[in-house]
Formats: sequence, C-alpha cells, structure tokens
Amino acid sequence: METPAFDAAHVPAIGRLESIQTLAPLDDYPKQIVALVRARLHQGDDALAVSRAIGDANDALTRRLLVLAEESLGAPPCPYTWLALGSHGRREQVLSSDQDSAIAYDTTCSDDPVAGRYFADLAGIMVAALHRAGIPLCDGGYMATNWRRPLAEYAALFRGWVEAPQPVALLQAEVFLDVRCCRGDLCIDTLERLLAVGGTRGPFRAQMAHAAVTFRPPIGLFGRLRPHDRVIDVKRGGTAAIVLLARLYALVAGSSEHSTVPRLRAAAAAGTLSESDCADLIAAYGLLTDLRLRHQLDQVAGASEATGDVAAYDNLVRIDRLSGPRRSDLRAALRVVREIQEVTAMRFATHTVT
Repeated sequence: METPAFDAAHVPAIGRLESIQTLAPLDDYPKQIVALVRARLHQGDDALAVSRAIGDANDALTRRLLVLAEESLGAPPCPYTWLALGSHGRREQVLSSDQDSAIAYDTTCSDDPVAGRYFADLAGIMVAALHRAGIPLCDGGYMATNWRRPLAEYAALFRGWVEAPQPVALLQAEVFLDVRCCRGDLCIDTLERLLAVGGTRGPFRAQMAHAAVTFRPPIGLFGRLRPHDRVIDVKRGGTAAIVLLARLYALVAGSSEHSTVPRLRAAAAAGTLSESDCADLIAAYGLLTDLRLRHQLDQVAGASEATGDVAAYDNLVRIDRLSGPRRSDLRAALRVVREIQEVTAMRFATHTVT
C-alpha cells in the first residue's frame, strides 16, 4: 500500500489549511512538521517518503497562502504561476529546507506597471507568510521577492543556459533546473521543452556533468571516511551530488521527471544509467536523507532542552555518534557516489570543461 503523502492527524495545521482565514494557525506549523517527521520515522516509514511528505505539506501551505493573498490583493491582472524551485521543486525537503520560489507571469504584461506592483506585493506577502510558518529565507536570494518576471524572460535565461552553458552560470542556475508549477494558470511547458533540448546538447551535458562531480564525498584511500572535526556534511558531501547526477542522467534520457528517485529510474529505464547504479544511488540517497532527518530531530530535542527555542538546523552529522553498522552504511553510500562520479567524469570528459 502506498504511504500517504502526509497525515493530517499528526499535522492539524495542514488539515486546517483549506479553511484558515488568517496567518495565526501557522505559528505552530514548524512544530507540527517536526511531529510529522518524528511520527513517520518512528513508525518505520522510508526517509524519502517522509521527505516527500514535508514537500507536499509545504505545497499545501503555499497554495492556501496564495489563495489568501489573492483575496487580499484582488484578482491578478494577468495569468501567472508560482514556481517551486530547488528542493521544493523536487518535493524533497528536510527540516532545514529554505524557501526557493519565483513568479512567472504572462509576457503580455511585461511593461504593465500595475502587474509589476501586484506581483511585487504578492511576493512580499508570500515570502513573509512562509517565513512566519518557519520556512527560512533563502540565503542565495532565490525567492519571489527577487525573482518575478514575465515568462519570456525565464525562457531567455533557460535558452542561454542550454545554448551557451558556462560553469558559474549553471551553478547559479541549479535551483531553477528543478522548476515546477506549484499553483497558477500560466503554462510553463516552454521551460520544460528548453531543458529537454539541453539534454541533447553535448556542451550542456558536459557542464551538467561537471557540476555533478563538483561536490565530492569525503572519502579517502581505501574508501575510508574523511570527516572534518569528526563531522560530515551529508548534504554537501552526499545528497547534493546524487541530486545532480540524477538530474544529469534523466535529462540525457529525455525525461521530464522533477524528483530524484523518479529521475534515476527514468534514466535506468532509458539505459543512460545502469540498473545497479540506479539502485545503489537510490539506496544511498535514502540513507543520507534518513541521517539528515534524524540529525535534525536531535537538534530539535537539544534546542528544546537547552533554551526552548526552535532549532537552528544543519546537515553536520558527527560520525562518532553513529553505531558501527551505521558508519559502515554511510561509508558504503559515499563510496558509491564517488565511484559513479568518477565514471561520469570520464564519460562526459569533464576535464575539458572550462
């Protein structure tokens, strides 16, 4: 039986989202999400299903807030779409996930000052409300308050990444390559088509591959873990690389999947990734996500005991607090990522990328 995306019994705030009329119920949203994660992991649910549940809950929250914002501002002056980017676009979130969003609106309103003011106000309301609900602001500024443009401008950006890819630009653009419509009536198929074209272009593939091998797992000689001060950043040294590898191989396969596991499976089905590498990466992604979620739950407990404040989450797992078998699993997972990165680097000749 398929695990439900989220359980409103564990997250009453989500169950009430369709009926709330003010932002007050959102003050307890962070605690409700923590309760959801703790309950789901305690009952033995797969960490990737729990991560998806967080993303789906944040989807429901975002859609309801957009309805309330439109009721406050009035009907939008032209069709638009609220874009979910990054981990939200992939529906793969943990307790530390921040806001990644943008607004695309109808190109016919490009020079309309009324539209410009409306979407600026909408973005301001939304970013503030999501922050109140406990979703941190994006340090890189990838939020609708900074990214609200006519669809044609986004298409031009995507076209530039595909036709004249540059390493720095693509690293900055990574958050946009997981773009997904969260709510709205503006069709963004043109962006999907541009990415599909990119999957057929050698230079774009090479740049994507270069990005996919940039985040190196902390593995030394003989596959030994190389922690820094007994700590391993399981996002930077693990899950980030898997996300990039999955995106690369899915694009080469011509897939339009938005999430990491479906991307890996689509790549395996198309033959751009072997079945064994697909299975190994999915297992590694699940383990690393589980470590991230459990570590962040520990941070919640520690913050509560110390000050009663909300935890400041990170992805820095202390390996001396892991059991022997857990350390062995972590080592095996990171070794898989490193090995597939090495194969990827040779296959796409990333050494030629400048």
